[in-house]
Amino acid sequence: MSTVIFLRHKTLGQNSIEELAASLQQGISQVVLKTFPAPSTNIWGMLKNITFAIKHAGEVNHLAAPVESYVLPFMRGKRIVTWHDVSTALQSRSRLKKFLRFNVSMRWPMRYADFIVAISESTRRELESIYPQGAAKIRVIPNSYNRLFTYTPARSTFEMLTPVILHIGTARRKNLERVIPALEGIDCILRIVGRLSAEQNLLLDKHQISFTQESDVSLERIIELYREADIISFPSLYEGFGMPIIEAGAIGRPVVSSRAGAIPEIAQDSVCYVDPEDISSIRSGFLRVIHEGSYRKELIEKGRSNAQRYSPTHMCSAYADLYESLSR
Repeated sequence: MSTVIFLRHKTLGQNSIEELAASLQQGISQVVLKTFPAPSTNIWGMLKNITFAIKHAGEVNHLAAPVESYVLPFMRGKRIVTWHDVSTALQSRSRLKKFLRFNVSMRWPMRYADFIVAISESTRRELESIYPQGAAKIRVIPNSYNRLFTYTPARSTFEMLTPVILHIGTARRKNLERVIPALEGIDCILRIVGRLSAEQNLLLDKHQISFTQESDVSLERIIELYREADIISFPSLYEGFGMPIIEAGAIGRPVVSSRAGAIPEIAQDSVCYVDPEDISSIRSGFLRVIHEGSYRKELIEKGRSNAQRYSPTHMCSAYADLYESLSR
């Protein structure tokens, strides 16, 4: 049985879905990865991707993200599409773009999918609420952390040093605009992964935050940043899953997070929960993790235990079973 995983057109700063696909290729035999050659921003790019999908389709075809779902009706073989979240995928300030994304990326092509994979129960409920006729096709398969994320003890001198706080993602929902003022006056180094907007740069300057910034970093560098960090900042406004939660758990770092979207489902009791819309709540969460050693140790232990539920082996086994069911 040949299985082809189709990856979205490569965009700077977007690597997480590609890493998940690489894990599937490593863990499941006869899996081939193909990357769409063009962005889906115009009809010519879409036609190019449709031609590419027709040419490279296998017995089982898995779209690792829904942005190119419009190719599904044109593909031979069985078809799967994974949704990582719904709100972000269909988000746009333009009503026309929202209409086109909903109909071109979901309502019409989803009819041609044999299975729709949601990465969390939260995402499944979102999908069912806007596409109820597809409920019977939906299967929940959680993401996993990469095998290279292995436990690394944190610095033993944590409280005597300036803690390093790692914040991954600079999109609005990642809530950096509230994290910055929350850290004002706290002796720390904020390490940011993602491109900074003019507004975010102004906030960093206004609140006198000591920070570093990197974008489009490799997996190896991401792992290095986790290991160098003392705390992971993740008080998001919305998440369909929340990869930094399980990555931090696998490495052994405490997380300050929120109860938005799928986060409580994925994190359970392994993170320090804060109100993501309340700067003082975010600040209190960071201060507690910084100053309460026993609480910090508890979060690390719970995080490591929680991460075991999202091992690459579990994810690969679930997808392998799904692929196999389509080949019978």
